[in-house]
Amino acid sequence: MMNKTLKYSPINLKMLIFFAIIGGIAFSPFNQPVALFFSVYMLLTYLQAQVNFYHFFKRTFIFFFFFFLAQLYWVAWAFKVYGIPEIVPIGLIGMPIIIGIFPTIFITPSFFFRKNPTAFAWVFCLGWCTSEIARSFLFTGFPWNLNGYVWDLPLLQSTRFFGIFGLSFLTTAAATVLYTKQKWLGICIFGALLGLWIEGNQRLKSPQKHTDICLRLVQPSIDQQEKWDINFFEKNLSILEVLTSAKAEKPIQITIWPEAAVIIPLDAHADFSVHIGSFIEHGYLITGAPRREHNPEKAFSSLQVLDQSGVIHATFDKFHLVPFGEYIPLSSLNPLPKLTSGKLDYSPGSGPKTIHVKGVPPFSPLICYEAIFSGAVIAPVDRPQWLLNITNDAWYGITSGPYQHLKIVQVRAIEEGLPLIRVANNGISAVIDAYGRIIHQLELNKIGFIDAYLPTCLPQTPYRNFINCLTN
Repeated sequence: MMNKTLKYSPINLKMLIFFAIIGGIAFSPFNQPVALFFSVYMLLTYLQAQVNFYHFFKRTFIFFFFFFLAQLYWVAWAFKVYGIPEIVPIGLIGMPIIIGIFPTIFITPSFFFRKNPTAFAWVFCLGWCTSEIARSFLFTGFPWNLNGYVWDLPLLQSTRFFGIFGLSFLTTAAATVLYTKQKWLGICIFGALLGLWIEGNQRLKSPQKHTDICLRLVQPSIDQQEKWDINFFEKNLSILEVLTSAKAEKPIQITIWPEAAVIIPLDAHADFSVHIGSFIEHGYLITGAPRREHNPEKAFSSLQVLDQSGVIHATFDKFHLVPFGEYIPLSSLNPLPKLTSGKLDYSPGSGPKTIHVKGVPPFSPLICYEAIFSGAVIAPVDRPQWLLNITNDAWYGITSGPYQHLKIVQVRAIEEGLPLIRVANNGISAVIDAYGRIIHQLELNKIGFIDAYLPTCLPQTPYRNFINCLTN
């Protein structure tokens, strides 16, 4: 007979899957945090009624599989974009399985507390929060769509105090206390959220300030299947040249192209470097480009800074590589192909780095999804004045992926108190100030450019001070 403290659940498995999918729309581009609260309440109601450990574990996993499927379905689009549609199902179910196992494992101990609804719920909460930290760092890490990302800009301002992990904990706790119905604790948690929201709204009334450095963000929106095809080389380069050379209303000091905008290693082809340097009248061109080393043979996904003469003034190598996209984990045992061009796996760079070039405010480059790692986007001992995120994103397709990526990098700007410039091949390119506000943006799949002044930075945030203490 079921213990009287265990609840009968009116929710069946089909309803649980429905609520899991509903929870997924809490994130960008839908941005409905109430959906997360509703979903968590239903999950807790369902799980507390389970009397069999195996059923508890299995249904927890089923919930999180569909919860992450609703958010990360766009990962499968990469296989279609790269011309291997036959393994789209692997991409579609693979990521939700991998990510879903984290909360499943960490939440499972709550099964042993289910006779006490309050203890059960808080062990559940602690497990979910711990799982977010675990999946952010283990096995290369994938801190995508942590629970704190469901909020809008006013509440996201709080990440300058305790980072996205702190806001995620507060968010999950708020969802949990709705289930436990602890009056005074609920008042404290929701009172804290309300106070942070009010403070954030006040903070966002600060005027927008900018430097006198004018940037041009170039978004060529080159099709991924044409990007590495030599037959489209001249056409693609022509798009970049036209956008770069277009008349500007104000002098452009820095022109920025997206990740892998150039498919030729510039340090090995000086004549080509001179050619693209001639596209700018003055200042610098920053572009993504591959880089090669020999003896031993290595390839890098890099960012390079050129002047009008084609001279390379600085180079940064991507240090956080995408599994299966830029290298194959356990390649000798893994039959899946690498999605990017070339047979040679990319090698990782040395880590976050501040680029210093005469006439350019020092900046920290972040290539593609390097910008999703909270606290790991700048060199702690050499604070930059801005963050630069160049990315491709063409492999996302027309999905929620680009919108989620944009939301995540807005939080990096707030956490660090630094403006972030995002230049994406097919969007969404944006100028983001140190408050996370989008000042200018180019929409998805639009060909064009943005001319804008670089926003100013803010003093170092409490969160950055905390991270520096941990790493020093």
